[in-house]
Amino acid sequence: MENLEQHEERTTEKKKSAVRSIVGWIVYLAILGGLIYGTPVVLSKVLQSEYPMAAITSGSMWPTMKKGDLVFIKGVEGKEEIEIGDIVVYQNPQGFTIHRVVEFKDGQVVTKGDANNAEDTPVAWRDIIGKTVEWRGKPFKISKLGYVSILLNQ
Repeated sequence: MENLEQHEERTTEKKKSAVRSIVGWIVYLAILGGLIYGTPVVLSKVLQSEYPMAAITSGSMWPTMKKGDLVFIKGVEGKEEIEIGDIVVYQNPQGFTIHRVVEFKDGQVVTKGDANNAEDTPVAWRDIIGKTVEWRGKPFKISKLGYVSILLNQ
């Protein structure tokens, strides 16, 4: 009889352990899903930007930013918030470009990638989405995390 009771106890414990494991995974996946969905929503509100994050997809901003870096973008409300030397994000027919402001010319913004030899075509103020968030005078970035976005968009 003792063996039967011990067997039933072990079976009950295994079932409880399996249920705890399943519940644990469900909670973990719910939290992960909330972070994946909620982080951009919260960042959009905090940074006042429709596009609060961007992946660096080329080497044009090397060495300041490297391909695969994830940067954060703060919305700008007016021309007075952008200065020469700021790294801005602007929309163009190919998507988005993240380059440094080098000049204001004829009511437009002239940008250039740090690693590029030539300036970009001047950009209208209305095409500027925002500028990179800075920490201690440098763009705040998370190295290599941008590769997730790059891989998903291929």
